[in-house]
Amino acid sequence: MAAMREEHCCSVTLIVVGGDLEPEVVTSTLGWLPDRSWRRGERKRFTWRDGTERVFDSVHDWGGRKRFAADDERRQSLQDQVAAWLERLRVKGPALRCLHDRGWEVELDCFSATSESLDLPVTVLGELAGLGVGLALTFSAGGDASAAEPNAAPGTGRM
Repeated sequence: MAAMREEHCCSVTLIVVGGDLEPEVVTSTLGWLPDRSWRRGERKRFTWRDGTERVFDSVHDWGGRKRFAADDERRQSLQDQVAAWLERLRVKGPALRCLHDRGWEVELDCFSATSESLDLPVTVLGELAGLGVGLALTFSAGGDASAAEPNAAPGTGRM
């Protein structure tokens, strides 16, 4: 019997949420355009990779904004994606602390539907904390890569 090859599926997304969050304030503060954004009270929606969109009856309880890793980075290990994000975030320290000081939650949302490992030494955790950036980890034991869409924010339940 031939061994099954596991498809690589993991992502790291920068997410900022807050009750009064205004996505354009985050954009001007960080200088990065969002991949997804919403305001409190807007209807929740999900866009598939083919561009079709599903709009839900429920509304967002908070505003939010997501920035995905670059497409070529999504092929990398979870460890390498976190390292790439940390490198980008280091130069945004004052801006990230500003967002955190406004009461907005900033986090790196890590998701894996396949075998991955992540080693976060205390120095890295301290650096993230110093930047005001949290870390959310979601590992799907089912290994169903087709169920994982990076814009679904599985770790937070925040769409």
